[in-house]
Amino acid sequence: MKLSINKLVIAGFLGLTLVNGCSDKLDVLDRNNPTTESYFKTAAELQNGTNAIYSSMRGDNFIGRPWHYLHEMRGSEAAAGGPQLEAPNAELLLQTNGAPSNGTVTSIWNASYQMINRANMVLSKAPGVTDNPTLRDILVGEAKFLRAWAYYELVSQWGDVPLYTEVVNAISGYKGKSPATEIYTQITKDLTEAAQALPETPAQQGRATRGAANALLGRVLMQKGDYAAAKDALLKVYGKYILEPDFLSNFSGDVRSGTTLLATGTEFNRESIFEVAFYDRGDNGFNWGGNGEGVAAAATTARSQDFGMVWGNVIPSNRLLDEFDNTDPRYKYTIYEEGDRILTFNGTQPGKILTANDLNVEPSTQRGVTRKRIFRKYSVSDWVQEPIHMSGINQRLIRYADVLLMLAECEAETGNFANTAKYINEVRARPSVNMPPITLASKNESIRAVMRERALELAGEGLNNLDILRWRRKGYYPSIMPDPRPNQQEFLPIPAAEIAANPMIR
Repeated sequence: MKLSINKLVIAGFLGLTLVNGCSDKLDVLDRNNPTTESYFKTAAELQNGTNAIYSSMRGDNFIGRPWHYLHEMRGSEAAAGGPQLEAPNAELLLQTNGAPSNGTVTSIWNASYQMINRANMVLSKAPGVTDNPTLRDILVGEAKFLRAWAYYELVSQWGDVPLYTEVVNAISGYKGKSPATEIYTQITKDLTEAAQALPETPAQQGRATRGAANALLGRVLMQKGDYAAAKDALLKVYGKYILEPDFLSNFSGDVRSGTTLLATGTEFNRESIFEVAFYDRGDNGFNWGGNGEGVAAAATTARSQDFGMVWGNVIPSNRLLDEFDNTDPRYKYTIYEEGDRILTFNGTQPGKILTANDLNVEPSTQRGVTRKRIFRKYSVSDWVQEPIHMSGINQRLIRYADVLLMLAECEAETGNFANTAKYINEVRARPSVNMPPITLASKNESIRAVMRERALELAGEGLNNLDILRWRRKGYYPSIMPDPRPNQQEFLPIPAAEIAANPMIR
């Protein structure tokens, strides 16, 4: 119950907008219409501005829905569940690139820049806040972390993009594209400064921490190709977190049906480094067309519904299925298939057998065995089977297993193959996984082991797209394995709406 209450607090907390966050102290102005000049005078008001950045991040035009599609469709671990896969997402999956008019591409672009502009607002107002310097400085760290995360989304997917570090409130504020190297420099600066400002433990669950800043910095530097610096950043995280014994505890959360609480989940656990908070009110609502703001807005994610058994838009790819052998328990932790049991309430009830008729998806094939399958990660099917059930399960953006495997890759790139095996074996030794240790003796063998372990451990978590882009740039396709997305273009097109609006990039 304590965890459930914490989840409710953070869900409402992160949903505040600048208007909803107005305090009674603003008694000389219309409290319903504060301006950026009249607001942001106190640390509490600055915190409301920071909350609005988090709201943009979890909105239905970002991590609430299209973020999963952008990364999974551009990766190699997902396939279409059938003709129900929406056209913009099918385009990203089946074509070498999306079109400038692609709605998913446009959503991620717009949401990223909304986050950036809100972060810039907080950072521009922070110097004038003097009533609580300690809180102010932490909020500055959070704003820099969130701005860096949004810019990483942009530079990793688009390359050269406009770089804004000041608030844009007029057409004259538009900028042209900056080289990707400048974007990476800004991200590195933001994360380095954020790591210095942020606490090890947040005052409230869901807020960025020093560990999150260093882990993201390591991920960014790896994508940039600077493995030595990435290793330094990741070592600052090493040993500060713990792999949860139960693999599935990383993908559970609160589940409600009406007023009945079915599960509390294990969010913000010892393995979690940064996650985005969602909340299931039991009404199956989703904030269609919104941005996750306001205490009355639905704060759910469509991940379980889109990748689930009823809508069935996305299923595991045959390529991903073939990565697993019969001895790895992560297969059953990652994927549901015909014959598995659902509605077991975490193994406490007999549940029911999942049949082909339950699954509104096309069949997939694993080493000659054809069955219907869906992703189990972030699923609510162990607790509820309903035609529509939007999820309150938090999205884990960075977890400790990923950090260990990033360290393994850094060691492989810098020639320390024994350490590559060491970090991989830490992941494999999780009690619920308990796979035998491996030994490595060459770079190619080590890189191949990293590639496979990331697929087994992190499948369906939105990271494979970034991995493919990084490894293709390193020439590992086809020298180490066949390119899983041959002829795919590295960068997305700038959305047509942005080109039409911004005279500097036409």
